[in-house]
Amino acid sequence: MAIQSHPERTRERVRLLEEYVRSELLSVDGSFVCGSYALCRASRAGFPFHKGQMNHVGRHYDLEIDGRAMRIVVLGQEYGQARDCVDLAGRSSMIAESARAGFGGRNPHMKGVTSTLRLLLGRELSEDEEGERLFDGHVFDGCAQVNYLLCTALEKPRSRDAHGGGRGHSSIEMQRNCAPHFLRTMEILQPTVIVVHGLGLRRWMANALPLPPDAKSAETVKIAGRPVDLLTFTHPSAGGHSGWWGTTPRTRYLRETVAPAIKEYLRRRRA
Repeated sequence: MAIQSHPERTRERVRLLEEYVRSELLSVDGSFVCGSYALCRASRAGFPFHKGQMNHVGRHYDLEIDGRAMRIVVLGQEYGQARDCVDLAGRSSMIAESARAGFGGRNPHMKGVTSTLRLLLGRELSEDEEGERLFDGHVFDGCAQVNYLLCTALEKPRSRDAHGGGRGHSSIEMQRNCAPHFLRTMEILQPTVIVVHGLGLRRWMANALPLPPDAKSAETVKIAGRPVDLLTFTHPSAGGHSGWWGTTPRTRYLRETVAPAIKEYLRRRRA
């Protein structure tokens, strides 16, 4: 694959996203100004609640592969951590720390993100550092890692230094109220492909996008009139039939479900 980056386009997207964040979510002084906060907080009054958790946009987000635009969004549910009022730069610092940790030092979710990006960039599944490089950085620089929810309700909050995140306990109110923020983020980022990590998460997306009720592993949706490919898998840290597929590059679900679906997506993209 011939890969090119257009960082100037990404910088403009980040500028627009920062403007939206400062106006609607986190003000310049770090205050959380979301108009739905009181309603969301009240809907989970019995849980520790952590507000204002922003997203990561990699500096090489605007990629071209073989001459065609490739803008990758990896979509998760929420941080699952006890962090409050984290801006875009703060989230990117967290992602950079995960990149430096190497494959073995990441939690199962981030290992799954790594494997997902390797496949999308036409690379083999492995734990080697060479396969994680992208230009002068890391494959995490070549995507946006977006959480649908910008706040986390936790039964057992984890510290800032915790390995991985706790299980979120979001309410229907939270899922509905974050929909406009998610949609505006997608309108700014204009992804060509969204990889959804979590079957339930796709159901939440119906609050923001007109999705058919029956989920498929690969489908096409429209955001602001533009077609976007949607690939949906279980969460990398989920058990059950998918077997914690983020833990190693050798898990059955990763090799027999995720990898074939992404390779078929790449084949269709080239056609």
